Amino acid sequence: MEKQNASLDASFWINAYNGEIVHLVPDYFCLFACGVVAEEIRYPLDVLGLSAAGPLLFNEWCRAGIITLQDPQAPVDWFQRGENAAIALAVEQGYFLLIDDANPYHMARSKGLKVVGTMDFAVLLYDHGRLSYDAALAAIQGARVSKKQKRDAIVALETLIRRKEGRDVG
Repeated sequence: MEKQNASLDASFWINAYNGEIVHLVPDYFCLFACGVVAEEIRYPLDVLGLSAAGPLLFNEWCRAGIITLQDPQAPVDWFQRGENAAIALAVEQGYFLLIDDANPYHMARSKGLKVVGTMDFAVLLYDHGRLSYDAALAAIQGARVSKKQKRDAIVALETLIRRKEGRDVG
């Protein structure tokens, strides 16, 4: 699969990091983060003074060029600042949008954007043989997303398991 450019939202970063699948994201996406999103991810370090592993990794990836900071010309005015900037960058540049917050996720999809949430990514990784069932399920169950997003991902995961085992999925 060819890597795709993607606008990163803090919700996706946090869930992918906590679900221990963030290290696989650069295998699929060239990552772009808006300044506002970077501020949200770095908040524990910059504001609270905590040496949090997720923000430290984010900073390391920025220094290494794995994440490129890029701001949109004009953010949309749909949700909160970080979500709006990430969405606007995806719209302006034709990037995928990596986001987990339910309302922005669904709104962006309804507007025709290519949206990937941590749930979608965990299922994809399982389908590609990059995650075990247990690891995919742990990433899904540990994410801070809506119950519907979790249920949909678990159903997709179970459907894939049955398909891979050759069982009827109907």
